[in-house]
Amino acid sequence: MKATASQIERTAIELANDPILAAMLEEERIESEDLDLTLLWKLARYVRPHRNIAIAGVVLSVADSLLMTLPAYITGLALDRITSGERAPEAVSRGIDAIAALVIGADPTPTAMLIYLGAVIGLAWFARWLFAMATTYLVQKLGQLVVHDLRVDVYQHLTAMGLDYFHKNPVGRLVNRTTFDVQALSELFSDAFAQGLRDLVFIVVLTAVMFALDVPLALILVASFPALIGVAYAYRALARGSMRTMQAVQSRMNSWLAENLTGMRENQLYRRENRRRAEYHALTDAHQASITRVIQAWSIMRPGMMITTAVATAVVLLTGYDRVLAGIITVGVLLTFLEYAARLWVPIRNLTEKINVIQNALTAGERVFDVLETSSTMTDLPQSDPARHVERGELSFENVHFRYAPQADDVLRGISFEVQGGQMVALVGDTGAGKTTIVSLISRFYDATSGLVRVDGRDVRDYTMANLRRAIALVPQDVVVFAGTLRDNVTLGIEIDDAQIMAHLRAVCAEDLVNRFENGLDHVLEEAGRTLSAGERQLLSFARALVADPPILILDEATASIDTRTEVKIQTALAELTRGRTTIVIAHRLSTIRHADLILALRDGEITERGTHEQLLKLDGEYARLHQKYTS
Repeated sequence: MKATASQIERTAIELANDPILAAMLEEERIESEDLDLTLLWKLARYVRPHRNIAIAGVVLSVADSLLMTLPAYITGLALDRITSGERAPEAVSRGIDAIAALVIGADPTPTAMLIYLGAVIGLAWFARWLFAMATTYLVQKLGQLVVHDLRVDVYQHLTAMGLDYFHKNPVGRLVNRTTFDVQALSELFSDAFAQGLRDLVFIVVLTAVMFALDVPLALILVASFPALIGVAYAYRALARGSMRTMQAVQSRMNSWLAENLTGMRENQLYRRENRRRAEYHALTDAHQASITRVIQAWSIMRPGMMITTAVATAVVLLTGYDRVLAGIITVGVLLTFLEYAARLWVPIRNLTEKINVIQNALTAGERVFDVLETSSTMTDLPQSDPARHVERGELSFENVHFRYAPQADDVLRGISFEVQGGQMVALVGDTGAGKTTIVSLISRFYDATSGLVRVDGRDVRDYTMANLRRAIALVPQDVVVFAGTLRDNVTLGIEIDDAQIMAHLRAVCAEDLVNRFENGLDHVLEEAGRTLSAGERQLLSFARALVADPPILILDEATASIDTRTEVKIQTALAELTRGRTTIVIAHRLSTIRHADLILALRDGEITERGTHEQLLKLDGEYARLHQKYTS
């Protein structure tokens, strides 16, 4: 359930003056009905595979916390021993006296007792150091293992999402989910959990020890806990919404930066630098406003914690003084309590200071689990048979209608056609006619709103998506080149030897691409293939299709970025590439589809004409108009 926009959201939108940010804040306002404990329970699922490490960390934390109570206790005990203050023999003091009788005799001198107790304190601190070191290592390791599993799950989940999800979610937002948000959860485990577990156990152990020493003084300290919790809750109420807004603005800043750094050439060419600086400045102002609200909440909480602890300590001192005068407790017990009071506020303060980390992590956790709990619109259906594979590459559309959203207009209206295995069908039409949508339905990036899309006579949904897409190769106009070796960019993970790779490159006239690099196939290409020309990237895409060797080939404006000289060179390569394969060609260069078995002319999502090149020219209709437009 999404709540209305908060004041800080409205302020951020006003400062940024960015409609995209406004839409993101509306979409990302994940007012989770889950309590924080529910979110922590979800995270606990990732701890279970590593529960042995978690159990060892908890056991060592308990041992460390027990040792933390000893120095102050022994200091008070030493004072009582020196001043002959009578003290009720608790189990710990009896144990210390019993060990002292074995080490320094049953009736030691005050000096011997002080040396002995000092040695016990030294050993306690040394043992604490060992336990703390082991605990920190185990909990940090646990945190990194949990975050590793979570990061892998988020990425695997994203790779299974349909294309509509990526259309709705900008790249910057998804990068935030898999990096910054997961890293915030890493800090929850490695920082808040590691220190917080030790502090929490110490508070419990110390409270138990204090009740064993003196109940009234212990009750005074425990009575301050609700006030401390109230301050922490007030911080949560003030800061939670601001943190959501801050992270949403950060997502927008990341996507804005990715977009404008990629488009820096256009920004400089069209003199948009000042406008872009102003836009980024506005986004940073919105971010500053949201983070300022978080800082304000923190500035209220920290003094509130200090005042509460100071008042409680003062009351303990005054009450303890009266109880010492009355002979109820010893000076050593009061000294121990004052030392415990000082030490008790340290873990409590640590826990409250970790609230910022915890709150940020829980906010990030909401966002991460929102991704993980969003189901893909494109999944294998119950009738999908893993043993079924595409063999002939026959295609048919039967009265197919499609719209991208339930309330949107149809972009395809009653599309019907058939393609036999090994035939070439060309889709032509102006921009927005529905050509790319048709090939997206073949690959099952989307499902038809109504009608049937068949491959080899079977509904595309009868195949698993992996088997269906394994039978299709796409040569797009805008080729994606990954940072990596030339070999990896040609094979995309398919295991073939270098001789076969070179044969495929020669087939598409791309052998020169390898020869011009000193390291050949081992040459490392830069991100997005910046060192390659548009034509070279296109030839690389042709080679990928040959390596995949699919029964269905889709050429989406595949020759649009190739100069005339290169286009002539690869005509033979195209003949080799399409031989024996069902080929779907989207082209504005109508000369490249002259020999297609079937040409479909589309307009406004409908097939207006169909036939061969010669047949359609004779009709002197839509295709003839397009031919005139793109060849004149």
